[in-house]
Amino acid sequence: MWRRFAYLSGAALSAAIGYCLFHVPFEVGDNLGNLLQLVDTSVARVFVGTLRLQAFMRPMTWATMKVLFDLSGGHYFVVYRSLHVLMVLLLMMAFVRLARVQSAITFCLALVSMAALMGVPAFREAVSETELNTKLSLAAICLGMLALSASEPRRWKDALMLVVFVYAMLANELGLLLWVSVVTAYVVGFRGISRGAVVAATGLLAIYFYARFMQLHVGAPALNERSSGIGFSIRDARELVTRFGGNPLPFYAYNVVASALAVLFSEPRAGVFVFIRDLLTSKLQIGTIVNVVTSLLTTLVIGWFVSSRWRRWLRRDLAFDDRLFLVSAAMLAANAVITFPYLKDVIMTTAEVFYGLAMFVSLRALVEEVAARPMKMERAVALCVVLALISVGWSLRAISFYADMRVRSYKAQTDWVFVYEWLESQHVPLSTPGQRTLVDELRAQMLGMTVPKIYLEPSWIKDVLTPD
Repeated sequence: MWRRFAYLSGAALSAAIGYCLFHVPFEVGDNLGNLLQLVDTSVARVFVGTLRLQAFMRPMTWATMKVLFDLSGGHYFVVYRSLHVLMVLLLMMAFVRLARVQSAITFCLALVSMAALMGVPAFREAVSETELNTKLSLAAICLGMLALSASEPRRWKDALMLVVFVYAMLANELGLLLWVSVVTAYVVGFRGISRGAVVAATGLLAIYFYARFMQLHVGAPALNERSSGIGFSIRDARELVTRFGGNPLPFYAYNVVASALAVLFSEPRAGVFVFIRDLLTSKLQIGTIVNVVTSLLTTLVIGWFVSSRWRRWLRRDLAFDDRLFLVSAAMLAANAVITFPYLKDVIMTTAEVFYGLAMFVSLRALVEEVAARPMKMERAVALCVVLALISVGWSLRAISFYADMRVRSYKAQTDWVFVYEWLESQHVPLSTPGQRTLVDELRAQMLGMTVPKIYLEPSWIKDVLTPD
């Protein structure tokens, strides 16, 4: 019964997120330039033309965009947003399947953990970043494939994994995390994907690296690709080259560590230590405090879980929850490593999702520990307070997702008012009638949507739910 309730809750949360997405216009900066490149061309030309892009090898993303673009018949917004909602649903259903909810307590813990998925900054960035939403899709794929790995072996699972892995690698560099998920799952004892399929995936990974670096010479992003956060501020590409051009290793190391810390403590944000900066300048907002404190307490519980289980892990005495946790830890580490060229919250979406899984496993172990052993009143009260703060904190952060979507909706529509000025400032020409028609149609659709008037909302909403 409780497992059914968990699935229904996951579906309800997906529907609520979907409702928000269908009321958030496309962002001009992230979407329009990409869509304009899909006009008056073919899928094959798009795939081949993007196969050798310097620093980024993402032909499958562009080809998929083109296929959806052609199939949409002019209803671009509906088609793309429907794909977003489908990915959110896949994510939630895979999470519930892995949680194996069996009681009222585990049901409540699963709800809190799903709230954590919604409350992390990377998730809200992922669901609205681009029209194809690759980072959200890859996170859902990785979690879904782990659910298959944790079930009974079937040949069709092997074939599906290999096909999806090829797609993921060619869609985005973060697709490599699927290999980490599959291999780590096999190492810790999940056998839903066979050893032969794991070996084949490793061979495909080697081919990918050979093609990318030896044949196509795509390479990796350089320092001058984009700005990045360091310390208390954002540095532009020119500053990065000046400071780290001779030896980029310290910059890369900072990016990896900062990305891992952002998942564990919600700080720094995109490489910037916002909490410390605002604390020193007396500009700290309540929402920022809630984010950091909630993540800190959750990570402490995760740390307790590690300290209580690591000896069993060394003996390879692994229960189901241990296996889930170890896969989650590997995904966090691997995702942080992939961010070495530059920092963005959204790049850590997959790690944030698996952090939610590790959170569920750790909280369940803590609750079972409290129920199984008698303890002093003071300790029991302290643990109850910690659990209450974690539950309330993540629930509040989940609510902040909806508040943030309202802000994004208003800002996105405002940008469409000045879309032609933006195109001119970015030197993006409308060189064909098809491109001009696309902009006109999208502008009319986006401006015709009803968006919230956030300027009428009380100031405490921004302070608590949508801090800078």
